[in-house]
Amino acid sequence: MFIVSKIVYPDYEALGELLLSSKVMVSPAEVHGLLSGLLAAGLPSNGDWMSQMNQLINDGQGLPVEIKNKLKIVMEATHSGMSDSLLGFQLMLPEDEALVEERTEALAQWVQSFLVGFGVVQNDLNKLAEDVQELIKDFTEISQLSSDLDEDEENEQALFQVVEYVRIGAITIFAHLAGNDADQQQPTLH
Repeated sequence: MFIVSKIVYPDYEALGELLLSSKVMVSPAEVHGLLSGLLAAGLPSNGDWMSQMNQLINDGQGLPVEIKNKLKIVMEATHSGMSDSLLGFQLMLPEDEALVEERTEALAQWVQSFLVGFGVVQNDLNKLAEDVQELIKDFTEISQLSSDLDEDEENEQALFQVVEYVRIGAITIFAHLAGNDADQQQPTLH
C-alpha cells in the first residue's frame, strides 16, 4: 500500500495579493521562509508564533484576520510537511511557469527569511550539531543568489537543484532541532 501525503498551501499569487492589499510588504516566499525557520529552529507549531509573525512582518502590529487565517493554514501545512516521513515539505515559491529570475529572487527571499526566523529561536550556532551549522552557512550563501539569470535550461536545472537542497536542508534542520522534541513528547508504552 502506497500512501501519498497531501500538503496544501494557499495559492502563492492569491496570498501575495492579500498581503499587498493589506499593506503587509512581504512576499509569500518570505512568509513561508519565516514560518519554516521558526519551526525548524524548534518553535512549537502550537506556540506563540503569531506574535513573532506580527513582530517580523508587520512592525509588531496585529495582522488582519484574513491574513491570520491564511498564516494558520500555511503553518499547519508547513509543520505537516516538515514532520512528514514521506518528505512532503515543499518551499512556497512561484509556480514553475514563472520566470527563472522571479523564482530565483523568491528563493533568495525564502532563505533570507528562513534564517531570520531561525535566528529568532536559535541564537547560538556553536551549540548546534555540525551538520546543522554547515546547512545554516550554506543557506547564508544561498540567500545571496542573484536573480540576473537568463531563461535557459542550465539555469532552470541549477535553480531546481538549489531549491531541492534547501528543501532537504530545512527538513534536516527541523529533524535535528524540532523533530526530537516531538519524539520526546510521545508517551512510552511498556
